[in-house]
Amino acid sequence: MMKSIVIGGILMLSSQVAVAGDVFEIVSSKFKDTVSLEEQKAQMAQLNEIVSKFEGFKSRDYFYSEENGRWIDFVVWNDLNLAIAASEQAMNDPVARSIFMNIEENSMIFSHYQRVGGIESTP
Repeated sequence: MMKSIVIGGILMLSSQVAVAGDVFEIVSSKFKDTVSLEEQKAQMAQLNEIVSKFEGFKSRDYFYSEENGRWIDFVVWNDLNLAIAASEQAMNDPVARSIFMNIEENSMIFSHYQRVGGIESTP
């Protein structure tokens, strides 16, 4: 239930950027215990520079949960093919790879989504 609330909240935050046909990449992960929170924040910020250069990139937001030490990374892409291509390019980027090595591999949930519906509050 909590996972659904978090993901729903993230989608609402970025809904102003999104248009029909956009693809949402949502990654949930946890860094290894040996990586300090300050290092984690710095490494998440470093990913901005890498991701923003890929074709089809629209926006990126990332969130941290002190409750469970997990990160949610939310990226909006123009379409699925460009999102998949960017994922492959990221795996070949040496800086991104070094960051990914600090993440617990079995903690990662990585998926692409298309918006199906939603609701916003009205004044």
